[in-house]
Amino acid sequence: MNHVLVIGSATIDRVEQPGISAVKMGGVVTYAGITFRKHGLRTVVISNIATQDVGLFRILRKQNIQLFNGVTKTTTMFVNHVDGDERWQEMPVRAAPITAGQLQSTIQHFDHIYLGPLHPLDIERELLRLAPEKGIWVTLDVQGYVRRVEKGKVRPGISEDLHEALLACTIIGADRTELQVILDAYQMGIGELMNAYKLSEIVVTNGSEGGRVVLMSGEVVSYKAQRINHAVDATGAGDVFFAAYLVSRLHRRRSVMVACRHAALVAARQVQGRYIPEDLLRVERFRDVKPSFFSTLADPRDGLEKVLGFS
Repeated sequence: MNHVLVIGSATIDRVEQPGISAVKMGGVVTYAGITFRKHGLRTVVISNIATQDVGLFRILRKQNIQLFNGVTKTTTMFVNHVDGDERWQEMPVRAAPITAGQLQSTIQHFDHIYLGPLHPLDIERELLRLAPEKGIWVTLDVQGYVRRVEKGKVRPGISEDLHEALLACTIIGADRTELQVILDAYQMGIGELMNAYKLSEIVVTNGSEGGRVVLMSGEVVSYKAQRINHAVDATGAGDVFFAAYLVSRLHRRRSVMVACRHAALVAARQVQGRYIPEDLLRVERFRDVKPSFFSTLADPRDGLEKVLGFS
């Protein structure tokens, strides 16, 4: 079937550096969603984007990604501050949580559900408890569950909902720091974590150092990052890597090593600015849109089955 459903916040990201300020679309659903679509999968995004932020709708539409949008007054926004080696992040505004009702009757129409929350309140807990049928892959990027937001500032911390999310999944992706935060909080080794939650694979990334995939059997497959001569922007590279890995591993039935090599190549292209170019995600490009454009959007009162033509 090769239908993938990506769930999480699409965001407006502002990057602040000395003398530079840029605004573009972001979020796991953006980078992973576009990656899935570029690999030929029919891709659907469930997110909550305010209607005034029409630029985000248009970006997904231009990539032939179906958006099932919920009701929210605001769109999640992140401000990323970069000053030399110093980096910190703020989340001044967030969208309404994505609810179980946005998904409930439609799970059976997808063979792959990808959870990409950006913060602990991104996805309603009840949604995580919706048990899909056997044979449906549920994968998770853990980043939203190893963060807490205090007075708008994003800091490391474990969400109570991580437990429910891990129970729902078979494969998770994390960078090395995120995984260590989880292991420390749960006081487990990686093998104990996998056994406790019946995880078949954990994909661990470590930027330019490469990474590894840990299997339920205890086998560890290490991979090297592709050499990059000229880095343009590493934003989204981890999301692109994990999505490309899942396409190769699950949808194309490749070995772990082959999937890692493929994902590393795609992620390198992202860092070089050759995979999802920054210009494609610039929000300002789509401010002036005719009102008739809204007639092409899914009505949140419609079921996803109707929106996708399954009923």
